[in-house]
Amino acid sequence: MSETKSTHALEVRGLVKKFGPRTVLNDISFTLKRGEILVIMGGSGCGKSTLLRHLIGVLKPNEGEIHVLGTDITKLDDDGLAKVRRRFAMMHQFGALLNSLTVGQNVALPLLESGNVSESIADLVVKLKLELVGLTGFEHLKPSEISGGMRKRVGMARALALDPELLFCDEPTSGLDPVMTAVIDQLTLDMVHKLGITAVVVTHDMTSAFRIANKMIMLFEGQIIAQGTPDEIRNNPDPRLQQFIKGEADGPIPLKLSRDDYIKRLLSVD
Repeated sequence: MSETKSTHALEVRGLVKKFGPRTVLNDISFTLKRGEILVIMGGSGCGKSTLLRHLIGVLKPNEGEIHVLGTDITKLDDDGLAKVRRRFAMMHQFGALLNSLTVGQNVALPLLESGNVSESIADLVVKLKLELVGLTGFEHLKPSEISGGMRKRVGMARALALDPELLFCDEPTSGLDPVMTAVIDQLTLDMVHKLGITAVVVTHDMTSAFRIANKMIMLFEGQIIAQGTPDEIRNNPDPRLQQFIKGEADGPIPLKLSRDDYIKRLLSVD
């Protein structure tokens, strides 16, 4: 592995994805250094979720390469992909907690499923990870007994259970009030700075995005229209980008597309 690759947690080159005649991701290329936070942003239907599914190996591209922690996952079989997946984790939008299990049991799941950890060690790790996210003593509660913000933090604790090198976060502050959003943002920053983890965050929340990002990418109609540091994104004159980050109704991004216009836009991405 080259020195350049070893410094990057992610390297995406010329990614193209088509569903039938529609090109939904077109020539996506970017890199992310280890120990940084990348924010992927854009409106509904822009391709964020599709891109995320490629980065975690759920989807395969029609063209291009996706190097995750130095390995091109597009060329791997299921066994090879499973080995890479052990090195990263996913924090889902709604926590994806199992309601039949306690908080502690949810956090312990990846540990016990790995087959390499005893129950006593798993219990210790659960306590440490819950302490990390500010939920000491919540092990025996059910997800239904805690708030939405707490469930998000449990989801983060579970994602950190196996000490991943890379963490993918899908809308981690969705549905949270400003105070809890700030708490999640600070936990994300602490996780990166103290644990040395690299993070990829998909979000619509611009306040959160600018608070945590080292690098930002804006998707529009399946293409990257801007990428750079938060300051570079703020100062980018592209009217689509400015309308999105300022949350303005007037601008080149329409409020509503007809079905025909929506299909036309998807088909025109080439």
